Amino acid sequence: MNERWKVKNKPASLDARFEFEEFGVMRAFLDELADEADKLDHHPNVSFGRTHASVIIYSRSETVDDLDLALVKAIDEGYDRIINPS
Repeated sequence: MNERWKVKNKPASLDARFEFEEFGVMRAFLDELADEADKLDHHPNVSFGRTHASVIIYSRSETVDDLDLALVKAIDEGYDRIINPS
């Protein structure tokens, strides 16, 4: 997990903000995020503006757990694919 993510204890959660050059890129990221969240059946709270998205993952347990970290990893990997396409 990179320094973008902030861990909170009460309630157990992780949050991050992602910045984008334009709306279309941000929308592609949100589509990617939704697909990954569906795969894990763990859906974050998301708010967004024209060139940014804020993500909060609330843990289903009392502490941040492996499922939360798996979602963080999937979101970060999706962000990297969108920002740096091959």
